[in-house]
Formats: sequence, C-alpha cells, structure tokens
Amino acid sequence: MVGKIILAKFKALEEMPQKYQSAWDGVEWEKFTGAKYKPILTAGEQLVHGMKYFYVAEQTFSDEEETRHLVRLAIVELDGEYLLSTKDFMEIL
Repeated sequence: MVGKIILAKFKALEEMPQKYQSAWDGVEWEKFTGAKYKPILTAGEQLVHGMKYFYVAEQTFSDEEETRHLVRLAIVELDGEYLLSTKDFMEIL
C-alpha cells in the first residue's frame, strides 16, 4: 500500500538499567488482552507523586495481521506498586 509505514523488526532491550527493569517487570502484563508489549528503549523518568519511567515499546495486536506500532508508555512506581499510566500512552508510528 502506498504511503504505509512498514516498521522494522525490533529486538527487545538486552539490558535495561535496574530501576527501569524493575518497573517493567512490576506491571502485570498478562492481565492486558488484545496486545503485547516489548520494550525497545528507555526514554526518561519524571518525579511525580512517585516516579514515572518512560519507554518506547513495540505494541503487537492480537489480530490476524499481528498489527504492530511503536508506542510511548509510562509506568508509575507508587508506594512499591507499578502501574501503567494510561494518560501517558501515545502511538508514535
């Protein structure tokens, strides 16, 4: 299809800084249905009420074509819990 962006095949991060890895591992990804996420890079952090860790990740939908996108997502660490921040979720490509 003319004009369609074809995403490259990405590898997950081989090694993340420990605080980012802990945040990623702290999310209960198995509870999310319809898509899977693979971290591509760590992008930054923000001190809020807790700490917010930003990532660029590959999103793969559970449709027939396994449609893929690059997304920005944030995980908030708050009182020892890790929560995916829906307000910081954004499709990049």
